[in-house]
Amino acid sequence: MKITQLLLCFLVSSLCFSTNTKTFYLKKPFHQTENIVQKKILIYYKDNTLFIKGLNGNGNLKIYSIIGNIISDINLQDLSEVSLPIELVRQNMYIIRVQTSENTIFTHKIVAR
Repeated sequence: MKITQLLLCFLVSSLCFSTNTKTFYLKKPFHQTENIVQKKILIYYKDNTLFIKGLNGNGNLKIYSIIGNIISDINLQDLSEVSLPIELVRQNMYIIRVQTSENTIFTHKIVAR
C-alpha cells in the first residue's frame, strides 16, 4: 500500500513538474501589420491650446482623460496645422487620439502644463 502511494506520488509529480517542453510554432502571427506608417507628428499643449502638426486631410480628434473619460470629440476639416483652444486641468495626463480620413489612428499622451 505504501509503495503504491509512493509510486503514485512519483508519477503525479513527474507529470506536473516535467522538464520536457514542447515548442509550438505559429504558421500565422496573431496580429499582422501590413502598412506601418512612420510620420513625424508633433502634438503638444501650451497656453490652453492643443497643437497638432504633421498630418494631412480630414479627421477626428478625441481627447481622453487618463482614466478613459472623453473630454472632447471634434471633427476637423484640415489636420495639417491644428491649433485648438481647450482648457485642460494642469498637471493631468491626457490621451490624444487622431483618426484620419484614411482610417489611420495616431495616439499620443500629453501632460497639461
